[in-house]
Amino acid sequence: MNVFKSVFILSAIVLLQGCGGNLIKNKDTSQESAKSETLAVNKATAPNQATTNLTVSDTKDILGYWVGMFKPDKNAGYISTGEEDAWNFENKINLSIDQIDNDQVKGHSVVAGNDRPFAGKLTKDGKIFHFSVKEPGDDKYDGAFDFYIIQGDSTLTGTWKANNKINIPNRHYNLKKTIFRYDPNVELDKGNRYIDWVKNKKVSPNDRQYRAAYDVSYFTTTYDLYKYNPSDSLLTVEQVSNLKKADLFILRNSIYARHGYSFKNQQLRAYFDREPWYIPISTDVKSELTDIEKKNIELLMRYEKNAKEYYDVFGRG
Repeated sequence: MNVFKSVFILSAIVLLQGCGGNLIKNKDTSQESAKSETLAVNKATAPNQATTNLTVSDTKDILGYWVGMFKPDKNAGYISTGEEDAWNFENKINLSIDQIDNDQVKGHSVVAGNDRPFAGKLTKDGKIFHFSVKEPGDDKYDGAFDFYIIQGDSTLTGTWKANNKINIPNRHYNLKKTIFRYDPNVELDKGNRYIDWVKNKKVSPNDRQYRAAYDVSYFTTTYDLYKYNPSDSLLTVEQVSNLKKADLFILRNSIYARHGYSFKNQQLRAYFDREPWYIPISTDVKSELTDIEKKNIELLMRYEKNAKEYYDVFGRG
C-alpha cells in the first residue's frame, strides 16, 4: 500500500476578511444577503462514541472532529486587495469521522456552508491508519479525500481531489482533533476586524489625508463591536440603536459562530475562520439557540436593516 507523506509548502499569505471569486465546495453566493445567514439547511451529524483523547492510540480515538484549514494546492493563486495582505482561498474545514466498522468508514465534511457525507475504507500499515473515502458525487463540488493518521500522533494529514473540473480541483490539509463545546462567553478577537473588500466607495477628494495614495474605502466594523456579547446577556435598544451596520451584522452572526454554524457568506467565513475558538460543525443550529440569543437576533436584525454603514481606508503606511 502506498501511503503519501508529501510535504506541502505554501507561501505565507495572511488571510483577510473576504474577497470575490468562486470557491471550491461552495456555490456562487455573491448575491447572498446578510439575512440569509439565519437560514439553515441540514442538521449536524455527531460522531458515534467519540473519545476525548486528542492523541490517537487506538482506532476509537480517530472518531471525532478534525479541524484546520482546507488549503489550495500550489498555483491556485490569491486575490490581492491592493494592500499588503491577500486572501488565498483557504477555508476552515471540519472532517468528522463518525463511524469505523472494521475497514469501513463513514463521516462527513463541513466547510464553506456545505455538509457532505463520505464513505470508504480504512487500512492499517504498521502505525499508519490510511483512509480513502469519497463523497456521494451528486454535487458539482464533491470529491475524494485521502488522508492518514500515525498512531501516537495528533495530526490528520491528507489531500482532497474534486470529481469535476472546478476552479480549485485539489486541496490539502493538516487537521487536529478538536472537541466542540458551546461557550456563550467566548469573545471576538479585537485584532480580527471584519472588512468587506467587495463593498467599497470613493474616498472624498476633500480628504487630504488619503487623497494622494487612496481612492477607495471599505465597509467594515468599528471598535464598538467589542462592547457587547449577544450570547451571554440581553441587549437593549439603547445599546444597539447607534451601532453601525457591520457591527450589528457581526454581532448577530457571532451567535451562530459560537454554535459552530458553517457560513456560506464568503466574508463571514474569512472573518470567523480566524477566531481560534470557531469550529464549523453544522449548517443548521437554529434549534440550539438560547432564548437570550433568539431575542437578541430579532433586535439586531431590526436595527441592522436601517443602520448607517461605516467605511474605512486600509493600507496606511
